[in-house]
Amino acid sequence: MLDESHEILVHAGAHCSGAEEFQRFLGANRASFDAAGYDLAYPGRGGAAGGSFDCAYPEPRHQGAEIDGFVQSVSATLDGMRRGGRGLILSEHDLAGRMANLLGGRFYPAAAKRAEVLGRALGRPVDRLVLTVKSYDALFLGAWRRFALDRQMEPFAEYVPAMAGFTGGWVEVVEALRDGLSARRVVILATRPGPLDLLAHLAPDVRLFRPVLPGATPVVTDSAIAMIQRHYRQGARFAPGQRDRLLAFHARQPQAARDHGFAGLQLADLRGRFVADLDTLARMPGVEVVGSVLPAMAAE
Repeated sequence: MLDESHEILVHAGAHCSGAEEFQRFLGANRASFDAAGYDLAYPGRGGAAGGSFDCAYPEPRHQGAEIDGFVQSVSATLDGMRRGGRGLILSEHDLAGRMANLLGGRFYPAAAKRAEVLGRALGRPVDRLVLTVKSYDALFLGAWRRFALDRQMEPFAEYVPAMAGFTGGWVEVVEALRDGLSARRVVILATRPGPLDLLAHLAPDVRLFRPVLPGATPVVTDSAIAMIQRHYRQGARFAPGQRDRLLAFHARQPQAARDHGFAGLQLADLRGRFVADLDTLARMPGVEVVGSVLPAMAAE
């Protein structure tokens, strides 16, 4: 267990917000973080050492004393990673909950229990919690697209009614994470940062020598999604590398204007709710909101 002289810095990565890219960045620069005195928990994806805590977190169906078992599992994972030094940087892309809940209009209902488990496993307050938030319409569409890359899905329009009337929101999620982790300071990034920018907000005292940046991920276009879904409907599967080549090909082709997936009033309501929630977050004690979403929304 880390004592009060060690920093605990937590990146709670939301879906479709660059969390996986940041984790690859952490993994690629593990030696530099080690030299700076920071241990990494879940420091990357796609071959980097470390493991996800997702299987050790509770979902809403888990109640009462069962949480103790989850705490023990996460504690054991953390104890196997920590060696001392200045502190711990922990990045978890599923901390608030599973992406599948978004498809049914349930906005991370397990966030409070998951935060409680991690907070108890850490054994002391978190010094800094950083979370990148995404507008509700873009997050819902992005979640459907992520699933559509991997399996046959019903058309997005089938999910719109539940998503447009979703329960919960960023205010509830941030409150749950802040309180469950006893976070002393919370930074909300309202626009998607690059890995170095995110690190500057998460660990401002860390200086990396010649940081390694991860390669660009394939751009996902509407035409690529349509082709991938047609592929799945025909009962076909992708050979290794085939899907990435398809994405790269379609990314070079002209695209029609992207469909937001929501009717005009639905879209206006979702975006208005997001802006209002950011304003509420900015007024919460110990919470700082960085960046303005209005230019980004206007560009879309």
